[in-house]
Amino acid sequence: MPQARWPVPTGGRRVQRRHPHAPIPLLAALLSALVPGLGQLYTGRRRLGVVVLAATAPLLLLAVVASRLGPLALLPLLLRPSVLVGLLALDLALALIRLGCVVDAFRSAQLRRGPPPGGRYAAPLVGLALIAAATVAPHVAAGYYDVQAYRLLSSVAGAPAGEPATWLQRDRASVLLLGGDAGPGRVGLRTDTMIVASVQRTSGAVALFGLPRNLTRVPLPGRAAAAFACGCFPQPLNALYGWAHAHPALFPGGPDPGATALVGAAQELLGIPIDHYALVDLSGFVDVIDALGGVAVDVDERVRDRLSPATPGGPWRSFDIQPGRRHLDGQAALAYARSRRATSDYDRMRRQRCLLAALARQADPATLLRAVPRLVPLVQRSVATDVPTRDLPALARLAAKARRDRVATLGLTPPRFAPTRDAAGYPVVDVPAVRAAVGQTLQHPEPDRAGAEAPATGCG
Repeated sequence: MPQARWPVPTGGRRVQRRHPHAPIPLLAALLSALVPGLGQLYTGRRRLGVVVLAATAPLLLLAVVASRLGPLALLPLLLRPSVLVGLLALDLALALIRLGCVVDAFRSAQLRRGPPPGGRYAAPLVGLALIAAATVAPHVAAGYYDVQAYRLLSSVAGAPAGEPATWLQRDRASVLLLGGDAGPGRVGLRTDTMIVASVQRTSGAVALFGLPRNLTRVPLPGRAAAAFACGCFPQPLNALYGWAHAHPALFPGGPDPGATALVGAAQELLGIPIDHYALVDLSGFVDVIDALGGVAVDVDERVRDRLSPATPGGPWRSFDIQPGRRHLDGQAALAYARSRRATSDYDRMRRQRCLLAALARQADPATLLRAVPRLVPLVQRSVATDVPTRDLPALARLAAKARRDRVATLGLTPPRFAPTRDAAGYPVVDVPAVRAAVGQTLQHPEPDRAGAEAPATGCG
């Protein structure tokens, strides 16, 4: 005779049975973390799972397409503030949807499975919290980068309203890159580094023209030419920035009279349109190099120098850069680019162009995107430019077309481009010779035909 089983008293409370074969709550949460809606299908809520999958499938497909395109193709799109705002909203919405699906799948599975043994919910809840944190972490990171990129775009000076971007209708765009020597112990700013970078849209050929800081009698643009009998700037070119700031009425049309003056003078000298400028000071140069993880340079000749501090209170540092392939941090790169203790200004110009080319080769879009959080405050503090926000996508597309294997460099150095000297001993520029060489370089960028310096790996 079977023995009778008596119910255990429960004090009037209903006891919920556990179902060992019911869905596992943490597994359901994990599935929804991986693919929203998958956890709902696992717990038997097929209709909800199908709806969520159908709603998120286009976003997943978009993410796959974006990953296949890569950062280079996406960069022009990401340089639009309206796109960044839309992506931030989409990122927030997707984070909430994914988090809701994770919690819902966990809760649904837990209700079907019943309470854990002894009512010990701590371990499952800790697991749920970890899965939830892993779910939202990529969205938090994406949102942070989105906000930083928006801050970076907002710090870029805009062109006057209604001004047409004429360079978009040309096959070539040119930018004047300026390095200023403002820093501790220096009065004012003198642009000791002046390089015009020009990119051809159709071929991707790049030309770098180095303007010596001590060139004199460089022609001036517009009404500024009437300030001197020669129609030119009689002092060394690196003094034009400060002189223009003392006479801003002669250089209208830009937020920085000094940079506007140099752009105009470079246009008159080279005989080509220059569309924008970018100015970076010493401390900014050091920090940008460090933010990008340094720069690798093939050094041909030993460079020894003692460098003054780029920031207030910084120490003087001695550098001895030996020949060979060297990975330089910001301070070493600055010493390498500025040293002229045992060499001339023109050797220094060649190293600067070489360093710029090395940075262009190494600063790929993926590296730039990783460095965005560090670059944003640096750009806001140390970089000035007149590039309007609306032109950034087009500039990014043009930069993507630049051929790293087709870079011609030309230093406008004496005696070829400045055969005579003025009373103070400064070289006087030969404008017709400069324009002829620039035209030849742009038409035939191969170094042997243009008479340009070969884009060798060595930097001397």
